[in-house]
Amino acid sequence: MAAEYTRIATHLPAVFAADRESFEQVEGFLALADELNRTYLERLSELPAWYSPAGSAWPPGLPTDAGGDALLARISALHDELADWYGFVFPGSWRTPEGLTRKREFLLRAARLWRRRGTPRGFVDWFCLWFGISELSQRPVLVEHFKYATAGERAGTPQTDDGGRPRPLPWLRATLFVPVSAAFPDAAARTEASLVVERYAPAHLLVRLCWVPGDFVLERRQGPDEDDPETEEQFLVRVRALLCELVDLIEHKDGLRPGNCIDEGAATDRLDVGRLPTDVTEG
Repeated sequence: MAAEYTRIATHLPAVFAADRESFEQVEGFLALADELNRTYLERLSELPAWYSPAGSAWPPGLPTDAGGDALLARISALHDELADWYGFVFPGSWRTPEGLTRKREFLLRAARLWRRRGTPRGFVDWFCLWFGISELSQRPVLVEHFKYATAGERAGTPQTDDGGRPRPLPWLRATLFVPVSAAFPDAAARTEASLVVERYAPAHLLVRLCWVPGDFVLERRQGPDEDDPETEEQFLVRVRALLCELVDLIEHKDGLRPGNCIDEGAATDRLDVGRLPTDVTEG
């Protein structure tokens, strides 16, 4: 839609039009400024179509015969500039033609994401956007340990593990259960997931990342009869046991999976089970 523009001459006092010949001369000079202003206004009117993440306008100043590579490079540079307004640098995994879709989605949702990313749901939304997770069944589950704390932990009583070592306070811990899916096809993607958690999790939290099967569900179990479900206390006990026992193990066949702690958390070389000494995560 063309932008509306009013000629400068129409804003002059009526006295300027009293002498027709003189007014035409003034109007002729002002027409040069009108032409320049119209050009500026047309460029401004294109901004929503160009600077919008959903923009479809041809990049200003780019020759129409520039070619696909030049077009993608210009659009990518624009997205980089817009992301810089948020102090964000797109990760290398997004710097592909296919990554343009994820960049545009980030720019469309950036204001809301940046406002909410310090919250549990905002953090999970940010993680899903980063790795292109859209299926509800593939969304990670963030468990905040304080919601499953024991009475002693809620009272502030120091807690220790079976080896007598002090445990971190539950309100400073969380576990992110991430279903294995096509979003994490290789070790590089899983390593990137760990780095995203480390960098963007709330600074006061110690967040552990655990890989789980795609059918992993963390909810209360139903008993053999509908009238005999798992009680709330039984559910809390089971979740607490899970949070204590899980540790990330590396399977060379299926990638990472959760498994029980071995060697009581000691940094023992156990390549026979696929775990490296540096992969130990205490329960």
